[in-house]
Amino acid sequence: MSLIWEQQHDGVCYQVRRRRTTLELYANGVQHSEFHPRRLVTGSVWDLLWLPALLGEPERLRRVLVLGLGGGTLIPPLRRLLKPECLVAVEMDPLHLTVAREVFQVIDDDMETVEGDAVRWLRDYQGPPFDLIIEDLFAPRDESVTRAVAADRDWCDSLSRHVSEQGVLVMNFGDYREFRDSHAAGSAAMAGWASRFRLSCGDCHNAVVAFSRLPARSVHLRRRVQEHPALASFVRDGRLNYHIRQLN
Repeated sequence: MSLIWEQQHDGVCYQVRRRRTTLELYANGVQHSEFHPRRLVTGSVWDLLWLPALLGEPERLRRVLVLGLGGGTLIPPLRRLLKPECLVAVEMDPLHLTVAREVFQVIDDDMETVEGDAVRWLRDYQGPPFDLIIEDLFAPRDESVTRAVAADRDWCDSLSRHVSEQGVLVMNFGDYREFRDSHAAGSAAMAGWASRFRLSCGDCHNAVVAFSRLPARSVHLRRRVQEHPALASFVRDGRLNYHIRQLN
């Protein structure tokens, strides 16, 4: 592994390391993003964040919001699979945005990026709802993988208010216990949602939870992955590594 980019900012050491053709973004030694210029999948937690878009008909997900862009790992698969009409990303960390724009080079004219606090931005937002919200808020100062924003009632309600009638909400938790102990795991969090799923993979402890407005089943996601020409080969060779189960 070679170091190709490094900066210090506000007590945090940011590095981008290259592993063969893979680029990895670290903050204080904790990996925050991974980018494969030649393929859509990472084989790790970042795949779990966009996979729920395949729970329903991807063409319905026209407006996409990413809260916590990091280095922008999610942007290429979202573009390829959804072709969204509107793509907005909010990121508090200016160095993450620098990596996404200058190192990973995933920010283009087809998306809007906002440097700022995702919680404040969403609570102030007055525009039309989003069909897909991916919430992936982890602090660069942390030396362990834990959420930067508590998944309490206020935050879950704020997220839910901005998801459309056909939409999907995806939330990333450091592990299943963190999800289990949050408001998002309770029955009250299911108000307005038809289905809830947990996604996981073998090489990380994260628990990614997806809420769907429309009734959905995990078999539908698996089928769409198998039938998609850009994804099926990754499943066959084991590079798209995921497990999904319904929680309600």
